[in-house]
Order: sequence, then C-alpha cells, then structure tokens
Amino acid sequence: MPSPDLVLAGSYDHGLVALSVVIAVLVSYTALDLAGRVTATHGRARLIWLAGGATAMGIGIWSMHYVGMLAFSLPVPVQYDWPMVLLSLSAGILSAALALFVVSRQRMGAPRASGASILMGGGIAAMHYSGMTAMRLPAMCHYSPPLVALSVVLAIAFSLIALWLTFYFRDEAGGRMLRKGASALLMGAAITDMHYTAMAAASFVRSAEIPDLSHAISISSLGAAAIAMATLMVLAITLVTCLVDRLEKQRALLDGLFEQAPEAVALLNVGHRVVRVNGEFTRVFGYTPQEVLDRGLADLIVPDELRDEFQKFTELVAHGQRVDAESIRRRKDGSRLPVSIVRVPVSVPGGQIAEYGIYHDVTERQRAEEDLQRSFEQLRALAARLQSVREEERTRVAREIHDELGQALTAIKLDLTALLRDLPSDQEPAVRHGQSILKLLDETIQSVRRIATDLRPGVLDDLGLVAAVEWAAEEFQARTGIKCRVSLPESDIAMDPEHATALFRIFQETLTNVARHANATQVNIRLVQNGDLSLEVRDDGKGIREGQLSAGQSLGILGMRERALLLGGELTISGGPGKGTIVKVRIPNIHRN
Repeated sequence: MPSPDLVLAGSYDHGLVALSVVIAVLVSYTALDLAGRVTATHGRARLIWLAGGATAMGIGIWSMHYVGMLAFSLPVPVQYDWPMVLLSLSAGILSAALALFVVSRQRMGAPRASGASILMGGGIAAMHYSGMTAMRLPAMCHYSPPLVALSVVLAIAFSLIALWLTFYFRDEAGGRMLRKGASALLMGAAITDMHYTAMAAASFVRSAEIPDLSHAISISSLGAAAIAMATLMVLAITLVTCLVDRLEKQRALLDGLFEQAPEAVALLNVGHRVVRVNGEFTRVFGYTPQEVLDRGLADLIVPDELRDEFQKFTELVAHGQRVDAESIRRRKDGSRLPVSIVRVPVSVPGGQIAEYGIYHDVTERQRAEEDLQRSFEQLRALAARLQSVREEERTRVAREIHDELGQALTAIKLDLTALLRDLPSDQEPAVRHGQSILKLLDETIQSVRRIATDLRPGVLDDLGLVAAVEWAAEEFQARTGIKCRVSLPESDIAMDPEHATALFRIFQETLTNVARHANATQVNIRLVQNGDLSLEVRDDGKGIREGQLSAGQSLGILGMRERALLLGGELTISGGPGKGTIVKVRIPNIHRN
C-alpha cells in the first residue's frame, strides 16, 4: 500500500463538471433523435445516417468523458498520449454505432437488448479506461477493483436503460417530445454517474519514473472548453440536420399527398391568386400548373354568369367560414362540368386568410342520379298503370258477376218459384225441398252482390268518395261489431276518379288491418278537404309495435304507402302499445276537368 504522503490529492473544476453533464444530456437527446432518423430511412440513406450518427454520438460520449477527466486536477503536470486518445474515441464511436443499429431494428427482444447492453457498456468502459491509460504524469495510477467492477456494471445497466428508452422514443411523433426530453435527462445523469464512479476508482501515487512523452500533448482548461464547444457544435449540427431531414421528408410526404389527391385541389394566397394546383386539377380543367400560377381562379374556371356566386363564396371564406356547394365550372376548352366544391379558409401569419379549394367532377354521379330518377319515374308510371289496370279488371269482373251471374241466379230463382207454384198440393216433400233451394239461392245472390261490391263498390262510382267512405264504415261496423264514428264533409268532393279510388282503397285496407290486428272497440274516421285532401283513421286498439313498420312486415301497409306516393301524397302511421294506432293520408286534391 503506497504511503499517504505520496498519494496525490485531486480536485474538480465544478464548471467543467457541469459542462460534462450538459454534454451527456445533449448526447442522450441526440441519440434519441438519431434513432428516429435511422429507423425512418432505408438502404444507402440508412447506412449514411448510421455512420454519421454513430460518429456524432461517439464524439459526444468521448467528449463528455474527457471533459470530466479534465475537470479533475492533480498537483502535477498531466499530458495525454494522442494515439490512446484516438483509440478511446474509436471505442466510443463503435459503441454508438452498435446502439443505433440495435434500436433501429423492427423488434428488440430481451436477449438482443441484454447482449447489446453488455457490448455497449463494455465499449463505454473501454473508452473510459483507455482514456485514463492515455494520461502521462509523474505518478502511478491505481484502481479499486470493487469500484472498477461497479463502474462496468453501471455502464452495462445504464446502456440497457438507454437502449430501451431510445427504442421506445424513436417514434418521431410530436406528442412524445416532453417524454423524450425527460428520458434524455435520465440517460445523461446515468452516463455521468458511471463516469464519476470510474473516476473515483482511480488513485494516483507519486513516482520518480519519467513517463513516455513521445506522443504526449498537454491540454489546458481552455483546450477542454474548446473540446466541449466543438462537441456541442457537432451535436447541434447533428440535431439541426435531423430536423431538416425530418422536415424535408414531411414536405415530400405532403407534396406527394397533394399531387396524388383524388380531387382537384387549388391553393390560393391572401390575394386570391393561385399558388399551386395538383395533377387532378390539370386533368379535370385542362390547365397546367404554369398556366394557372398567380392568376385569379375566377378568371380560369368560373362561368361569367356565376361570378356573383363565386364572389359570395369568397366573402364567406374571407370571414373564416367553410363553403360546401355544388355548381358549374368551366374547363380550359370552354366546356362546362358540374362539380362539388369545398373551399376551406387557412389562417396565415398576420391574421390574413388564404384558402384551398377542392373540386370533384360529379358528371357521372348526376348522370347516374338522372338515370335512377328516370327509372324510378318509369317504375312509378308502371305501378300506376298496374293499379289502373287492376281497378279496371276489378270493375269488369264485378260487372260481369253482377250482370251475368246475378241475372242467371235471379232467373233460376224465378223459374224455381214458378215450378213450385205449379206443383200439386200432394207434393209437399218436393215443395219443402224446393223452398230450401230458394233460400240457398237467396243467400248465393247476396254473396254474389257482396263480392261484386267488394271488387268495385258501385256507390263510389255513382255517389262519390264521401258516400263510399260512409257506406264502407257502416258495412265494417255491421260485419265486425266495432263502433265507427264518422266525420265527413256535408257535400261530396269533386275529384279525379283515380284519386278517389286510391284514397278509398287505402281506407279499406286500414279498416281491414283494424279488424285483423287492432283488437279495437271503436274507430274514429275523419275526412277533410282543406286545400289537400286528408283522411284520418284512429282506433282505440292495442297499438302498433315499435319496429313493426320499419321491418316491412305488412304488405298491406306497403301497398297503402305506394298508392299514396303514386298520387304525390304521403301516408303516416303512428301509435304505441296500449295507445291505439293513427293512420293519416294526405293527397293533393285534383278536381275533374
């Protein structure tokens, strides 16, 4: 054990110590930023970022250690062997390269992270102790094995933490900047802890042996400051390069998105002059980017008769409002096309408003809508024709049943009556049998009349809609026992037969639904002519269930809706469990010509 009188007592320059901590934190932040850049690049660019980033980080780590060493002062002159200094720098660069390579991989499992932390921590320890070996002074350096072992363990442990933090925060999302800064502080503190633990492991004892100064250089405090400043500049340049590259990538991404946008897009400045258009704008309107630059958009694509509309939209955008509209715009060749328009205000420095406009050619959509509308109108016309043919057929069948079958049955009744009258009085069994047949004939004649009336009630054709509604209500009450309260106009309503028939059929179907489903005791019926013609049927039954209408369960209801739509009217059904059901139908009243 050396004599205490020969042990050199050292001291620290607190300013340089603080500077080493600053360098450590900045190196840590640079490592986090570089990891994002290396991860985001591919191929040759990735190799360039890996090499450049490893060099910058290695210089930063090496500088931090040497500034920390230079902060330690001894009462003897100290010089440094520059080949060993370069060797320690190489160890730092290799460690940084290993770290960047590992954290830029797609995955980093525990085995890979553990192995990399051992190699990285060992490299940092090698850098530090090779740097200590570079010292040339009239003294011998002794190390405390426990503290040396502790410094190596700390280097490996802190390397593992640094690798995980760097891997986690390599994402360049802006929302992680605060956590990235906190991680840099943690990593910087860990690096300085490892360094000063290793420094504490060394002690210096005076020696009469003259050191080898053939490759030694002296570094003053000013030199230490110069090393630190140069390192800070390297790290700052690295960070700025990362930022510029990131912004360039984002600009390229935005340019690509703008050019490949599926809609025609035009950017306008505060003077409403075109700044830029994309490829789709050129395809839709025919103008090249050079032709539209610094020109008013209204002069290019707005028809003369729509200038007022365009100016109105411009004023809305100038007040910070978004515009969504459809209109007509003009191509370069003078042809016109329908477009959907979105004009969006954009705030620029100085409180002024610029904008971008998005235009989508809706020619195909409008053509498809027109074709669909024509098809729908054709279907409605066909449905109306089918309804008319069906009513005509019902009328024909009702007439034939009434005239031919009814007359035939009446003739049979008359002949049978005459036959019975001519029978001898001693033929009482035959008379009784004949009378039974007469009764059956009467019932059949009534059934035939009812069927004919159901097919086409003569009262509708002879007396009109009001009388037909009243007759149908009376028939419904007599047949079902459900009381009907009817409110009708005092006189008949002069209207087109088609409308009268449609409304009457809707009324019939409504009463049928009440009888089948409502379990009602009373029905209130109201027919009103007030501009349009309205019919309301309200029952006190169990009410229609929620979802029953949307589920399309009733073909009868679908038929009622279709009849109303064919005449340009509307039908609504409302109600609820225990509250009864209300059917309202309104159709335009078209009078007879």
